[in-house]
Amino acid sequence: MSTEESTSSFGAMITLTATNYTLWRPQMEDLLSCKDLFDPIEFKGKNPDSAKELEWKKLNRKTIGQIRQWIDHSVFHHVAQETDAYTLWKKLEDMYQAKTAQNKALLMRHLVNIKLKNETSVAEHTSEFQNLVNQLSSVEMPLSDEVQALLLLSSLPDSWETLVVSLSNSAPNGKLTMSMVKDALFSEEARRKDMGTDQTHALVTENRGRQQQGNNKSRGRNKSRGRSTDGRKSTYNCYHCGIEGHLKKNCYKWKKKQGL
Repeated sequence: MSTEESTSSFGAMITLTATNYTLWRPQMEDLLSCKDLFDPIEFKGKNPDSAKELEWKKLNRKTIGQIRQWIDHSVFHHVAQETDAYTLWKKLEDMYQAKTAQNKALLMRHLVNIKLKNETSVAEHTSEFQNLVNQLSSVEMPLSDEVQALLLLSSLPDSWETLVVSLSNSAPNGKLTMSMVKDALFSEEARRKDMGTDQTHALVTENRGRQQQGNNKSRGRNKSRGRSTDGRKSTYNCYHCGIEGHLKKNCYKWKKKQGL
């Protein structure tokens, strides 16, 4: 099993690395909530009930332990000394969700330059696209649904130009939505797969037809041997002895009579 994905009683949970914080965070929030360990994060490290200080400390420690269980060794040393769950949580956020102009520009560049590759499925492509959109949202750069739709459409290669034009012309009031674009992409992918199957079948059928036609011609040539041009079997009757199968000039009796 890879270092980025493991299984617990909770189900599938990924391990935090330097590249998957955007995906790891919501899954960890769900995990902590299901185990009733999210309070230290939700209340930003402040105990809502001072009369239960001991219980709060135990909860805080359990939350830290649960978070660290799903942190890769390459990341663990950054938070190894933390004793407050919320402080640990914020430190990870500051490390991997920096709201700097440089980080925002880098994410936007990745989003603008992303392209659908031939070996990549539409599901994989849209997942990668959505991951970048989510990262931008997490650094306070949310994109409107229409902008996302246009960027996704622009990520298609030239071979998809017909779909791009068709969608652009059919957009209600000239406004595309992510739902429209995604539905169109999946439908086009399915259509192309069907066409590929049909073309392969047609090619095989065509080759078989040519082979069959060649065999028929060959059989026709074989059958034509020993036949006259009008389709009947060729027969030779000797004018001398009348026996079928040879000509007079080849007749033994005629040659003997002629002294040949």
